[in-house]
Amino acid sequence: METSNYTTYDKPYPTIGDLIKGKDYDCISYRIAYPGCDEEHGTFAGNFSAKNGEIIPLDGDIYELNEEVIESEEWTMPEEEIQNGLTIVVIGGLIRK
Repeated sequence: METSNYTTYDKPYPTIGDLIKGKDYDCISYRIAYPGCDEEHGTFAGNFSAKNGEIIPLDGDIYELNEEVIESEEWTMPEEEIQNGLTIVVIGGLIRK
């Protein structure tokens, strides 16, 4: 990634829908921060793109416009032909079996 500046949000957190409204992103990296996570900006959990504010899954997973985002970062990666990239970090819970 050639540019890096995370924005951290306060409550009430914006949603994914708020951040992508009316925008196009070539790639959105979806990361989850959860209790005990040792990665600074959450763990990678998937990716999707956005066109006119609509989610287009790139990996077959389902992503919700109403998920709250605690951090985000816009970026570019020209060597991968990504001109408009976005990383979002959402809050995840602890999964128990």
